Formats: sequence, C-alpha cells, structure tokens
Amino acid sequence: MTNSTTNFKPVFASTFESMTDDEGYLINQEGLSCLEICDKAIVILRASKDPEKTKKAAKENWGIDLPHVLGISKGDDGVQCFWISPDEYWLVHSQFQREALWQKQVDLPVGVSLVDNTGAYGALCFKGTNVHKLLSRWMGYDLSGKLAVGKVVSTTLGQAPVVAYRETEGELMLLVRHSFSHYVVGLLTDSAKRL
Repeated sequence: MTNSTTNFKPVFASTFESMTDDEGYLINQEGLSCLEICDKAIVILRASKDPEKTKKAAKENWGIDLPHVLGISKGDDGVQCFWISPDEYWLVHSQFQREALWQKQVDLPVGVSLVDNTGAYGALCFKGTNVHKLLSRWMGYDLSGKLAVGKVVSTTLGQAPVVAYRETEGELMLLVRHSFSHYVVGLLTDSAKRL
C-alpha cells in the first residue's frame, strides 16, 4: 500500500492542448490573444480559527504576508498568495517549486493545513485591447473597472467557476477548472470570432 502523503505527485497535463494552435494559442488575433500557461501549481492554505496563527505560519514558512480581501501578495521564491475567502488562501507557484513548498507542511501549526489542488486547474493568459470586450460577454464581474493590478476575484465565466487575477497592467490571468475547460474554450473562441 502506498502513502499518498509522501508518494503523490501531481500530473501537469493540459486539457486545453487539443484546442491550441502550433504555438500554444487558443486565440491569436488582432487585439486579443489567449495562451495557456502550463507550469502553474496551486496549493490551498486553509486557515485556522486563529488568524494570527495562520499569518505567523505563512510568514515563517514561505515569507508571505497574507493578503487583504481580494488581494495578492508575494513570498519567498516568487510564490504568490491569493485571498479567496476569510479562511482560504491559494499559494500559486511553479511546478518546480512544489517540493520546497511542501517540505514546510510539517511545520504548520494545528488547525492550518495545505491541500494540493494543482491537478484541478489550468491557467490562461489574456493580452490585447479586446480582452475586456470578450470577457464582459460572459462574466458578471467588471474586470476592466475593478480588477486592478495585484487583485484577484473568484467569479464565473458563463456557468463555469473561474479565478481571475492581474499581475501586470497588460495581462489578465484566468484559472479554469479542467472539468470546464472545453466549455470555457467554446465560449471564448466562438465569441472571439464575433469581435
């Protein structure tokens, strides 16, 4: 019998790959591009009932100051921390940082836990002047007016749950559950043709 705590390795597979062109684009037209980013890994940090204990654990283990509501912060080695809810934070990092991140799990205090959610999400990077025009057709959240650099929001694209965030002014990132990838790509590519 195997021990899932020590032997589990997430598989970095793409559900978007079959829908991309030779250069990896889902959409590549004037004023709009959408490219899959393949190395994003996601770990859920579940907070304890004592917020100070969680803040201290995040700072000591990953050099992260927990972000405020809808915020993003950065810690050691570029690990990003997203505020998702009052007791849930996502640590977004490169797949190559996974081992270093997980080595700290044993140092977490009682009530603070990590869950690897890497296999559940794909990451899409949008660029161009028509990004908001495309996404506004399907999202209830006003990304152009409210999602500033350093902000994150959990919302929907059509009926699919997604997490949108902005690291730089010229890019918008979207984390999409793999189980909704074909649905999301269908909405995006069909709508992009009509811009």
